[in-house]
Amino acid sequence: MPRYFFNIRDGHDVDEDEEGVELPDLDAAKAEALATVEELRDELADAGNIELEITDESGRRLLTVPFFRGGRR
Repeated sequence: MPRYFFNIRDGHDVDEDEEGVELPDLDAAKAEALATVEELRDELADAGNIELEITDESGRRLLTVPFFRGGRR
């Protein structure tokens, strides 16, 4: 089963996920990312332009999920 990593990116700074999670496919990783964003949205409301990026085991970025859309914070 592939391992996906969920890094939090704030502008140029990245908080890298060093463990990752084994999931069956990218759709499952996307669902995990959306749930994580929902959980952390209130905690990170004062931060800048934050997004959660999903990478594979080689470090290739597969998908990016923004925490905030438009002017909503």
